[in-house]
Amino acid sequence: MRKPFVIVVVIFLLGLAIGMVVTQQRTTPTAPPEKQAARSEPDVVAEDLELVQGSDGKELWRIRAKSAQYSLDQRIVQVLRPQLSAYVGADREEVFIKSDLGEINQSGNTVTLRDNISGRFGDFALTSDVFDYIGAMKKAYFKGRVIVTRPDFTVNATTVEINLETRELTAAGGVAAELTPASLKSLKKENKK
Repeated sequence: MRKPFVIVVVIFLLGLAIGMVVTQQRTTPTAPPEKQAARSEPDVVAEDLELVQGSDGKELWRIRAKSAQYSLDQRIVQVLRPQLSAYVGADREEVFIKSDLGEINQSGNTVTLRDNISGRFGDFALTSDVFDYIGAMKKAYFKGRVIVTRPDFTVNATTVEINLETRELTAAGGVAAELTPASLKSLKKENKK
């Protein structure tokens, strides 16, 4: 009679010990896994720099910036206060754009600028929230509160695409164009002839 009693006590104690271990593991706070940094530390940091992109012996664009950070993992250069000078067309006309922040992917020949964008291209003055230059497509995109002005007109839109080879400008999203009084006078003179 003692043998079944001892077996029941051993099973009870064994169950109690297993229960205590499981309970302790569930209630003991485990150390949280180390959080990965949202961005890895940059491998290279530079002040007052200039990056140049070229092809076939011709300079495609040049960026001057107050500071830059480059990470080998991301292969993107983060720049502060960039100033972009790009050269387009057979006559190599200069496009100049500046902003507060930017990202450059030299291997992909792309540039993205953000915040307080302003620039010029010939007689055109441009402002927007975001600017994307895609070298392989020879296109530039201005997005968010885009304003394109020239002495004789102003265009407002959400997005403007510029083909840098043909110089064709395509506006989309809430497009509004306004002719200035000087352009209206020139139209009247043309109609009188």
